Amino acid sequence: MERKINLFDKIGNLIPGYKGYVIRDKKRNTDKKFRDELVSRLNQSEEYLIRYQKKLVSSNDVTNLTLWEQARKALNTISTIIKYTTYGESSFFSEKQLKEDELDAIYKIDLELTEKVSMITKTIQVEITEPMSAGVVLNQISDIEQILSKRTNFINEYK
Repeated sequence: MERKINLFDKIGNLIPGYKGYVIRDKKRNTDKKFRDELVSRLNQSEEYLIRYQKKLVSSNDVTNLTLWEQARKALNTISTIIKYTTYGESSFFSEKQLKEDELDAIYKIDLELTEKVSMITKTIQVEITEPMSAGVVLNQISDIEQILSKRTNFINEYK
């Protein structure tokens, strides 16, 4: 839902570059909401995984329990990293500004993140009983770490 134009917006439209700043600001807000959604999906997967681990404890399946606990810890860690990772932020008066095309490049990286999180969600919620599933989750988390590193390095070039 688009908000109404207020007095500050009208004044801001008289300032060169203000409209571009508003667009960038909306993209930054979208970026935060996007990361919050990824974190929510990962947290739901972790909750599902905890329920599965309780079944493993009941059946005394120590081998699988150990593998899934490693995956659960990695899942929890990557969720926190995504939540607090750097995002395309530059204030109006900042000397360096992320331009729209640079924010679009960040969105492309974020699409990679989405694909990896979707793979984790599917694996945990659908294929959790498969013998190699914990390894698949750990590989996806490793890929996410690399993507986040690429994302942070890209953003830091423009800050």
